[in-house]
Amino acid sequence: MSVAVPVHSGRDGGNGGIVKPVKVARAYEQLAGLLRERITSGDLREGDRLPSETSLAEQAGVGRSTVREALRTLQEAGLIVRASPRVMIVARRAEDPVFRELRHALRRRNVTFHHLHEALVTLEPELARFAAERADADDIRLLHEAVATQERNLEHFHEWSRLDEEFHLAIAEMSGNPALIIARAPITQLLVPVLHQFIRLTTHTEHATRFHRRIVNEIEAGDPDTAAAVTRRHVNDFRTAWEKAGLDFHLEIADLGEDGAEAPSADTGALWDLQPPTSKGAHPDDPSG
Repeated sequence: MSVAVPVHSGRDGGNGGIVKPVKVARAYEQLAGLLRERITSGDLREGDRLPSETSLAEQAGVGRSTVREALRTLQEAGLIVRASPRVMIVARRAEDPVFRELRHALRRRNVTFHHLHEALVTLEPELARFAAERADADDIRLLHEAVATQERNLEHFHEWSRLDEEFHLAIAEMSGNPALIIARAPITQLLVPVLHQFIRLTTHTEHATRFHRRIVNEIEAGDPDTAAAVTRRHVNDFRTAWEKAGLDFHLEIADLGEDGAEAPSADTGALWDLQPPTSKGAHPDDPSG
C-alpha cells in the first residue's frame, strides 16, 4: 500500500508541487516485525508456544488472515516452526537458516576454539577501550542493570549465557564503531554453543560475572587502558579454564551443541579458580590482582 504525499519546492513557492509516493507497511508486516522483536530480544525463547491465531488477532486488533500471513513470514524466516496443525513455537537456533549456513561455514573453515579465542582476545579489549571513551550515563546504567540481571540468574546457565552475550554486544554497541559492531555480531553465534556446553556450574557464572562488574566499573571510570586490560584477562581466563578442564583447544566449534558432541566434565568448576582483580592499584594483568 502507498499514499501520495505532496512535497512543495521552496523555489517555486509551492506551484507545481511534486508528489512523492511513501510506502506504508502492511498490517501483517508490522505484526511480523513485532513478533520478530519479541523473539530476537529473548522475550520469546526457543520452544515457547505462540498464542493462538485468535488470541493474536484480538491482541493486535487485526483479522486472522493478517495473523496467518505474519506467521507465514516468520516461519519462512526460520524463526518459528509448526509443532502441530494449530500450534506454532519459537524455533531452535539450529533450525534457523542463517544459523545452518553459519554452521556449514564453520565446518568448511574448520573453526576451532583456538580461532574463537584469538578473535575474542583481538576484538573484546578494544571494544571495551572504546566504550570507556564513549559511553554516556544511559549506557553505564544499562551495563549495571545487565550485570545485576546476570547476578540474579547465576544458577540458570542457559539464561545466563544469553545475558552474557547481550552484555558483550552492548559494549560493542557503545564503541560507536559500526564496522566493529558488525564484525562482533557473528561471534555471538559461534560463542553461544560453547557457553552452553561449558557453563554448567555457578562457579563459572559467579567468576565471569565478577569480571563483568569490574569491566563496567572501569568503563564508568573512563579508564580505557584498564577496561581493555581487564577484558583481555577475562577472555584469557576463559581459555585457561577450558584447558584446565582438559578440553581440546582445537575442538571444532561446529561439533558443539550437537548430539554426541564433546562436552566438559561436571567437575570443571573446581578448575576455574582464578580470581578477577579487585584492587585498583594492582596491575590488571597480574593474576594476584
